[in-house]
Amino acid sequence: MNLHKHARLTPRGRALLVQRMLDGLRVEDAAQAAGISVRTAYKWLRRFREEGEAGLMDRRHVRI
Repeated sequence: MNLHKHARLTPRGRALLVQRMLDGLRVEDAAQAAGISVRTAYKWLRRFREEGEAGLMDRRHVRI
């Protein structure tokens, strides 16, 4: 798997996080269980809603 070095969750872990939130788990509780911030949990939920599973994949970062 090609995971960047600072990622706490893999795309599979992000999908599990989002599924838990969609199933009714509070965002705060899902974030705590995953070891991420509430802000990051909302980011993954937003990306999933906007882009589907593709939004949960790692994005390329270009250093300038």
